[in-house]
Amino acid sequence: MPIYSRTITVKGDIESAFNFVADFRNLDQWDTASTAELITNEPIREGSIFKAKTSFNDREMIIDYEVIEWGAPLRASLKADTKNFTLIDTIFLSANSRGTELTYSVNVKYKGIFMIIGLFFGPIWTKLMDTQIKNLEAVLGPA
Repeated sequence: MPIYSRTITVKGDIESAFNFVADFRNLDQWDTASTAELITNEPIREGSIFKAKTSFNDREMIIDYEVIEWGAPLRASLKADTKNFTLIDTIFLSANSRGTELTYSVNVKYKGIFMIIGLFFGPIWTKLMDTQIKNLEAVLGPA
């Protein structure tokens, strides 16, 4: 079960960073291959669901992400289940003297045949995480 994680420090306060990153309706601003809409009622909380349209390895997918943990402004986790894998995206935030430290982590659990061939997706996940964290840093402003 591979975990891909990146940490950056951004300017600005922890609440603003949390509200931006944990609200997947902002996904298109830092993951240019994805869009998402909230399909449950506001406010966002545990149990809220986002419908995301995304592309992975040149394959378009529609994935429902459910908020499984909502600990504003320090932590949020969202889970997506497909027939080939389960994803848990977790956002950790902490305030520091330069701004806000943000760690974005994706836990990938492959299913079926993907338990074997999924291991070859490692470089794709790594590149995706590198791109997304750079985009987040650009949008939120480097510290």
